[in-house]
Amino acid sequence: MNDGRRERGAVGQDPGGADRSSLLAAVMTARQELARQAADQLGLAGIRFAKGVVAGDRAVGRDWHDVLAMGDRIALVVGQVPRQRDEESARVVVERLRGVITAQLLHGCTAAETVLALHRYAGFAAEAAGATLCLAVFEPATRSVRCASAGHPGVLVITEHGVIRQLVGSRSGPLATGYPARAREALETVGERETVLLYSTELGRCHPDVRLETLATSVVAETGADPRALCERLTGRLSCSPDAGDAVALVFTPTRVPVGPFALSFPAEAGRLSALRHELADWLGRVGVSEEDTFAFVLAVGEAAANSIEHGYRSDSATGTITVTAESGAGGATRVTVSDDGHWRYPPLTDHSRGRGLLIMRESMDEVLVHRGAHGTVVTLCKRPSSRADRNGQCDPGGYEVRVRQVEGAVRVELGGELPASVAPALRKSLLTAARGGVFPLRLDLSDVGRDTEGLVLALFSVADAAAAAGQPLVLAAPDPSPVREALATAGLHRIARVTDILETAS
Repeated sequence: MNDGRRERGAVGQDPGGADRSSLLAAVMTARQELARQAADQLGLAGIRFAKGVVAGDRAVGRDWHDVLAMGDRIALVVGQVPRQRDEESARVVVERLRGVITAQLLHGCTAAETVLALHRYAGFAAEAAGATLCLAVFEPATRSVRCASAGHPGVLVITEHGVIRQLVGSRSGPLATGYPARAREALETVGERETVLLYSTELGRCHPDVRLETLATSVVAETGADPRALCERLTGRLSCSPDAGDAVALVFTPTRVPVGPFALSFPAEAGRLSALRHELADWLGRVGVSEEDTFAFVLAVGEAAANSIEHGYRSDSATGTITVTAESGAGGATRVTVSDDGHWRYPPLTDHSRGRGLLIMRESMDEVLVHRGAHGTVVTLCKRPSSRADRNGQCDPGGYEVRVRQVEGAVRVELGGELPASVAPALRKSLLTAARGGVFPLRLDLSDVGRDTEGLVLALFSVADAAAAAGQPLVLAAPDPSPVREALATAGLHRIARVTDILETAS
C-alpha cells in the first residue's frame, strides 16, 4: 500500500527510499506547475470563468469536474466516485454519471431534480453508490444559481467585501445513501461583483493551516471579483500529501450577456398589446435597463402602439401591421421605434379624453420623435439612465401664472410672472398637457413674463420639439424689445419655433 511505502521510506528501511523521495519531490513540483497552468479562462457567455486543478494520485479514487454550456444555462459539477478496482472502471463510472447529468439538464430538470435522479441511478448501479458531488446550474440572463449536493460541500458565494454565504441545497448523503424523497435546492441571485466558488473536498485538506472559506474571502477582498486570481491563490501554493485526490477550484463571476436588438411585428389589434409589453420588458431586463426605466418604456411603447391601432387603422376595413424595434446604445441609452403602415387621423379638439398618449410618452421619455408620412407613422422613443431632472418628484411650482384657453382651432396659453430654472419641469408638464403632448397647435403669449426666464427657455425646448414632431410648430409671442424676447433669441428658439410680437399676427 502507498501508506506502507511512505512509512518505510521515512524510517530509512527501504533501500529505494532516496529514489522514492526524489520521485515524490518531482511529483510535487509537477503538481504545482499543473496548478499554475490549469488556472485558465474559458469562453462562456455570461460569466468570467477560471479553473484551477492540481492532479492527485488517481488510485485514491476518481475525482472529476465538468463545466457544461447548455443553451441558456451553465452547469458546473465537482465530485468523486468511490475507489474502483482500476482506473478504467473509475472512468466508466464517471462517464455514466456525466451522462445522467447531461440528459437530465437537457430535459430541463433543475439542479436538485438532477441530483435526485443520480441518487436513483446509483441505487441500481452499485459501482456508483457512494459517489459525492456538488452541482450548480447558473442562468446568466437572471444571474441565478441553483445548487444541490450529495455528500459534498456546497457552493460558496463571496461578495467583493469578503462576506461569504454557502449554498447547500438538499444536503443529502453520498449517492444512493439517505437521499431525500423530493428534490430540494438552494437558489441565489448572484451580483455582478460577486464570486462563485465550487471546490473539491481535497482542496480544503490541502490548506491545513487556514479554513478554505477564510482564505477565499481574504483573496476576494484583496483582488476583487477576479476568478483567475482566486484560482491561482487556492491551487498555486498547496501542501497536499502525495496520495491525495485532485484539488479542484471552479470560479466564476457573472457578466453582462450580449443581447441582440429587439424586433417584434404583430397585427394592429388591441389584444396583442399584452404580449408586446411582456416581451419588451423581458428584453429590457436582459440588456440591463432598471426596473423604473423598464416601466417607463413599457408604458410609452404601449401608448405608441395603442395610438397606431386607434388612430392609424380605426376606419380601415383591414388591420395593418405594427413593428417595434429596440436597441441599447453607448452610455446605456435605449432607443425604441414603433412603426405602422396606417394613416394618422387627429382626434377632435373638443374631445378632451383624447391626445393623452403623446403626453404620456413625452413625460416618460427623454426624447420622442414622431414622423408621419404617406406610408405610415414612426414613433421613436429614447431614454438615458437616471437622466430625469425631476427624478425625485420634486419641483418648485414658482410664482408664475398659466392661463389656458382654446381659440381659433388651437390652444392659447398666457404665461406671467418670474420663471427661474427650478420651475422648468412643472412648466414643461403644464404646456405639454395643454397641447396634449404636441397633438394640438400651441400658441404662447409671453408678454407678462418677468426678467427671470431660464425655466421658460428650458421648458420651451422640449415643448417646441414636441410641437414640431407633431407637425404643429410652436408659436411664441413676446414684445420686441423685452427681456423675454432677448432670452428667446439668445437661446436660438427662433430656429425651432415661430417667434412674433403678438399672437394676432400669427393667426
